[in-house]
Amino acid sequence: MSRHSRSQSNDVLFPIVIIVGAAAWTHRAQLVHIAYIALGVLGCLLLLRLCWKFVVNRHFARPHDIDSMDGLDFERYVAELLRKNGFRNVSLTEKYDFGVDIIAEKGGVRWGIQAKRYPGLVKAEAIRQVITGLRLYGCDQAMVITNSTYSAVAQRLAAGNDCVLVDRAGLKRLNNTSGRSAIL
Repeated sequence: MSRHSRSQSNDVLFPIVIIVGAAAWTHRAQLVHIAYIALGVLGCLLLLRLCWKFVVNRHFARPHDIDSMDGLDFERYVAELLRKNGFRNVSLTEKYDFGVDIIAEKGGVRWGIQAKRYPGLVKAEAIRQVITGLRLYGCDQAMVITNSTYSAVAQRLAAGNDCVLVDRAGLKRLNNTSGRSAIL
């Protein structure tokens, strides 16, 4: 709900129109120059807005940038991907996260998510951590997302505990299908 009513906006707009009209009448000889300056300023503002959108869109990490991130940057990246894929109430946990890095909700399910940016195989310990942390955060389901792949033991442990695993290929699909959920 707007803080200003329509009549308040009109009350402010009228004096502005009067002042601009008076200035235009007083400086009618320079009116063309003033119009060019106004168009130039407007053009610069539009250009700045386009540049800002470009910078913001480029700032979002690409899959090949993931390997150079630190752990916290990777968690933020995963949280943003989850938001773009329809997860709500996405939040990072505190520094000592007890195995759950991100909490998110989708479809009435509260997810406890472990984000593992890791150079090698993700082992069963990551699955154990997130499963153990579920109750501490009141989560219903576990998920581990990595920039790498999972060991056979980790895959088996996840399957036995209903834990969703998202590997590098799944992460890439998540990034490419933002808005059309690649998981769930």
